[in-house]
Amino acid sequence: MKKILEWLGQDGLLHIVVCSILVGALNIVMPLLLAVVITAVVGVAKEFVYDKWLKKGTFEIKDLVCDLIGILIGCL
Repeated sequence: MKKILEWLGQDGLLHIVVCSILVGALNIVMPLLLAVVITAVVGVAKEFVYDKWLKKGTFEIKDLVCDLIGILIGCL
């Protein structure tokens, strides 16, 4: 468990928390599938547009993995 938390880091945990909250909040006002799609688009856009294309952050595949984990948790 310690190694997983070290790999995730604070940023990874933040991605998980934000995505799970976003899916849950959006699911209140729309179907779950649409909430998942919107959350995934936001996560991918953040990494590819904001971080990679605009160079305002660091592009990391790990962040996309953490987004997916957060989306899955949000579906529960």
